[in-house]
Amino acid sequence: MENQDFVRVLKHQNPDSQVWFDDCPVRYSEFRTLMLNRYPQLSGYIYRLLPESFFDSQTGISGGTTNPRLVARAVLECPSHWHEQVSALEPHLFTNEKSRAVYDQVIAESARHFHPLWTLSRHKYGWLSAQVETTHLHSVDTVVARGLELARLSPNVMVKVPGSQNGYRAIERLVANGCSINNTLCFTVSQFNAAIAAIQSGRLLARRKHVDLSNAQYVITFMIGRFGDEPEFDLQARQRGITLTASDKRWAEVAIYQALQASLQCRYTQVQLLLCSVRVDIDEVGYEHSWHLERTGADATLYTLTPEVIEFLLRRQANGTPVLPAAQRLRIPDEVLSKLLCIPYFVEAYFERAIKPAAFEHHPAFIRARDEASVAHSQLQAFVERSAVALAHPMLNPVLKADAAQLGAYL
Repeated sequence: MENQDFVRVLKHQNPDSQVWFDDCPVRYSEFRTLMLNRYPQLSGYIYRLLPESFFDSQTGISGGTTNPRLVARAVLECPSHWHEQVSALEPHLFTNEKSRAVYDQVIAESARHFHPLWTLSRHKYGWLSAQVETTHLHSVDTVVARGLELARLSPNVMVKVPGSQNGYRAIERLVANGCSINNTLCFTVSQFNAAIAAIQSGRLLARRKHVDLSNAQYVITFMIGRFGDEPEFDLQARQRGITLTASDKRWAEVAIYQALQASLQCRYTQVQLLLCSVRVDIDEVGYEHSWHLERTGADATLYTLTPEVIEFLLRRQANGTPVLPAAQRLRIPDEVLSKLLCIPYFVEAYFERAIKPAAFEHHPAFIRARDEASVAHSQLQAFVERSAVALAHPMLNPVLKADAAQLGAYL
């Protein structure tokens, strides 16, 4: 069964498809060792899926993504190390400046893991997504300035910008400056098409300014599992006397995925679709499966997989039932689609122009994801502030460690 595995079949169907690591790469080596120890019978598969180094990764992880939550967790899991990094910063800096410096250092270290692959593949693989903090979203100028800072950390950094109206204005300007882009917090076809328009407009501006775009890459992230997880979906269904099953919600997510792929195929664009927030479900008899992996992939798709989802792939491989992508687009059952089309939450996501740009940032799933990122940003700032206090008052250092452990458990 080792010759039949998710990534091999995925790339056989579409060579442009990829799988990325959905965690800070600074935690990658430890996770890889854990998987080799836990599944020794799959060592050959693990070596392919989780290469020791990223000089060549044709059948495994070929990129990575971070976000404020993952960065904060990486810091809080190693408080002593990052306390030392804070102590090396200029003491006159404000807390927010120190927090930004720590954030950037995590990004730079993460990007270094993938840089050899980025170079060897001539910039096709080896990208690391680095997210502009959601605290900057109120101002286009601030998003652009912060995005340019992140892009300068490493040539293989892809600037990750949330899909608000201001976010798309910022994406246009960042693309015009030659930046590679990952549009995140995308839940609707309207956002997806706004992102494509912003990227195409930015590329036109770049050409007029003679900006080199030969190395630029662009992805749009559909947070597929977060769409169906949002309580507003159930609430609107109940208000209309509709009972949504777990399968109905997954079909809704697959339907939107297919609509996004259809949008791509209608346009000549270099944009790629990336799926994140991939979920693993357990049916009534205890069988693990993932609609997001097994009912997508007929069209070129990038997937960003958490360590938990990667281990799910290994468990299924060890059981002799490998997870495989869909060989062709699936037909959404008519009775399911009829039910979904009665729910505004789905309709606004499924149809282009069903939601106006000014409302993008008010989408319930967008709000939840943005708020979680803001909490993580605050937790990172709190750690930096406590580190600064500990430096000034060494007797408080044990308190700092206990605080960091508590925050790490929260994240």
